[in-house]
Amino acid sequence: MDWYKVIPMGNGITAIGEPRYHQKNWSYLLCGSARALLFDTGSFYGDITQVVSRLTDLPLTVLPSHMHYDHLGNIHRLGNIHLPDLDVLRACATNDQITPNEALFLGATESRDAPTFAVSRWLPIGARIDLGNVTYDVLHTPGHSPDSVSLWCETTQTLLAADFLYPGSLYAQVPGSSLSDYLQSAQSLAAILPPQAHILGAHGGASDFDTATPPTLSPADLSALITTLTDLRDDPPEYHDGTITREVSGRMTLLFNTASMAGFDPDH
Repeated sequence: MDWYKVIPMGNGITAIGEPRYHQKNWSYLLCGSARALLFDTGSFYGDITQVVSRLTDLPLTVLPSHMHYDHLGNIHRLGNIHLPDLDVLRACATNDQITPNEALFLGATESRDAPTFAVSRWLPIGARIDLGNVTYDVLHTPGHSPDSVSLWCETTQTLLAADFLYPGSLYAQVPGSSLSDYLQSAQSLAAILPPQAHILGAHGGASDFDTATPPTLSPADLSALITTLTDLRDDPPEYHDGTITREVSGRMTLLFNTASMAGFDPDH
């Protein structure tokens, strides 16, 4: 039984999905004329390296969007791993070997232990990754997690948003989530995205293997998120224990809690 579903997206982008995984992960292989970049490495339930080797023989760089367990599933099988140069990640590293702490990894959810792996390069935020005939800018987009990054290609007007934006339930109720960061990141993205931009997320699509497609969004979805976050800032809900749900649009809901409101509502 095939675990991965592979869908060419054009412009050197190939979506690698896991429709049978309950989180419906999507990783992305980005190919230029000289190099390739794997953005996220999938869950722990398949060997993504076999898929990548069939798709390209270009020198490969690996960049996880963040350290949550469902995005690091094959990291132990891969080399030339680049990470954003963020204090929260440097704090987990010794001599360029990193083991993400549980607050970043969240592996207890599926009884996973955090991997230890070598960091080949620390990328400054704003770094431009040149793959040959195409480049991607590394953007810091915290909100879902403090270490989250997205990739922006001006040439193809494509944003790879990872867990920051996708159809379904957006998680801002997990450790490290911040609604204040979510809003600031969303506003920063809105300032650079043209109306015709394409946004590719890291989760979503049908669980049926044959009909599953990569989660594709538009700046209108980002605008809906900004509206929801702004409303929450200006008119915060009554505080209570547990998860609070707020509808963003017909495609998305936002899950958050009291902890993720910290620094967002000045009265609490």
